[in-house]
Amino acid sequence: MPRIARVFIKTGLVYFLASLLLGLASEFNWLQFSGIVPLFWHLLMVGWITQIIFGVSMWMFPGRTREEGFQAQLWGWLTYIFLNGGLLLRVIAEPATYLATGLLWDVLIVISAVSQVLAALTYITELWPRIQSKEQRRRQRKKKRKQKNSKNK
Repeated sequence: MPRIARVFIKTGLVYFLASLLLGLASEFNWLQFSGIVPLFWHLLMVGWITQIIFGVSMWMFPGRTREEGFQAQLWGWLTYIFLNGGLLLRVIAEPATYLATGLLWDVLIVISAVSQVLAALTYITELWPRIQSKEQRRRQRKKKRKQKNSKNK
């Protein structure tokens, strides 16, 4: 399993635990705070489910390269950075928008949303070339073998 897939899945499990704790806290009046319900849903749906989907799909669809590292899996790592950066901004800004008035918190929510949209775009960029039929993959391997053989001669 590629490192990027493992990181997505493990991060998703951390967000799953956080969302469960928030869900539990929302059941007790003395533990509730403003913005807990939208924050719970965001951590559950984006933090857990989306991370798991991204991680498993990057594992299951054969990659462009088998190399590990940031440069070899640039779009996958950018997806991770944008998604989690946006999610962490949301964790900070969501409760703050209920507690304090000010443009700063609204701007952070917008930056969070833009970051998550960028994560979706980089995810599509990473996965799109991987979605191939068996025939396309076979032709690609055959082409690579011919190129390799012509270089060796």
